[in-house]
Amino acid sequence: MGKVLSEEERRHLLEKLDSKIVATRFMTLKYISSTINLEKVDFARMDLEIPEFTKSLIRIIEHLAMKDKEEMVKNEASICLENLKKKIDPTLMRDVPICVSCGERLVVSYRFCTRCGANTSGQKWLGTYKTCEKCQSPIDSKWNNCSNCGNQLIQKTEGPKVCQFCKNKIDPKWIMCPFCGSKLKLIAGN
Repeated sequence: MGKVLSEEERRHLLEKLDSKIVATRFMTLKYISSTINLEKVDFARMDLEIPEFTKSLIRIIEHLAMKDKEEMVKNEASICLENLKKKIDPTLMRDVPICVSCGERLVVSYRFCTRCGANTSGQKWLGTYKTCEKCQSPIDSKWNNCSNCGNQLIQKTEGPKVCQFCKNKIDPKWIMCPFCGSKLKLIAGN
């Protein structure tokens, strides 16, 4: 999990987004996107604990996405805004299933729509998800365990102790060899 920014870090971040220098605004947006993607900053937790900051941050980034004079800043702001909103409110993610009866966003394991009460078992999106081998409930590809029965979905495997290319000792958790750059194992979900 990422960290929560200090008051000083939050102030500097907002100041940099408001900078007159194009490169400063652009690189700050890049920084925000990077911290989201690498999970260095916990924006979801900050939204719960310091909602006025995240509201200000979103408002400034929305303004940059719509009104900045530089096209590259506008484009980066749009990307950053989408990433930030997904992190703060995961239901905004595009791959979340939607009830065909009322359009409500649902969690894969829901059996009924939380808004209209429609049974989700007959809805088309359900066929696009894999099912748990044990209980046959729909599962999300990002899950390690089934939300219905707790079945372990991803088998943990131990990687090699020695790189097959350069023969140096490696940690079984490593994905890439730090000595020769070779790929050591596949990442689950890819």
